Amino acid sequence: MYHSIADIIRQSEEKSCPFWQIVLQADMEERGVSYETSFATMRHMYQAMKDADAGYDPTIHSASGMAGGAGEKLHVYNAKGANLCGGLVGQVMEKAIKMGESNACMHRIVAAPTAGSCGVIPAVFLVVEERLSLPEEKMVEAMFVSAGIGAVIAENASLAGASGGCQAEIGSASAMAAGGLAYLQGGSAEQIADAAAFALKNMLGLACDPVGGLVEVPCIKRNVAGAVNALTSAQLAMAGITSAIPVDEVIDAMRRIGNEMPSAIKETSLGGLATSPTAVRLTEK
Repeated sequence: MYHSIADIIRQSEEKSCPFWQIVLQADMEERGVSYETSFATMRHMYQAMKDADAGYDPTIHSASGMAGGAGEKLHVYNAKGANLCGGLVGQVMEKAIKMGESNACMHRIVAAPTAGSCGVIPAVFLVVEERLSLPEEKMVEAMFVSAGIGAVIAENASLAGASGGCQAEIGSASAMAAGGLAYLQGGSAEQIADAAAFALKNMLGLACDPVGGLVEVPCIKRNVAGAVNALTSAQLAMAGITSAIPVDEVIDAMRRIGNEMPSAIKETSLGGLATSPTAVRLTEK
């Protein structure tokens, strides 16, 4: 078992096996399942992400009316070639917002690591899989990398907006996606850790302030920010840039920041954007 990213890296070196296999082996031990079963379970989760992306319905809106259709608008914008971010980043933005909208509209998604942050990992992984022509097995391995990072964050900090703010949801998802992307690009265990550190550092202190208590505004668009942040963070690590603060210390800092946050910006909708004049009007409708 492991309790930190440093543990995973150490075990990876001692056993001469990749980062993702350490995470898979821990899953085998914890659930008492075979290698094949563990891998098949993760493959099923990745397929569910693909299905959720393919099943996006631009005509459906959430019950509140605050979510729906934005993914299609971005699709049209990208199709025109107007997105200055370029094709790859534009696609990632599009898939992230579509997944977030699907969650708000009660479609089937994969909590990664939460429902509110469900768009970050699939947005990055699905686009990169296509762009780099990667086999599905490689994508499943990257899912284990992401899961290992998420498990460490869950143990040492939090994945819940109610206890850690949105840094714990979108921030964690972004770190998980960044680490997985570094792996897909051939990164070492250290580069995976640096990618996760960069991504999480960029999200420290992010408030959880959902309008009307719904996982819609600003949650859906924050998935876009988390996905693009993951892309850039992985590129920093792959360029050989290292994080001045080790990822495990970044995770610890996130825990401390979350503990210091007032409850008004930890999913209670009693502060931040949730109490802006427009938010109040929207919730009164």
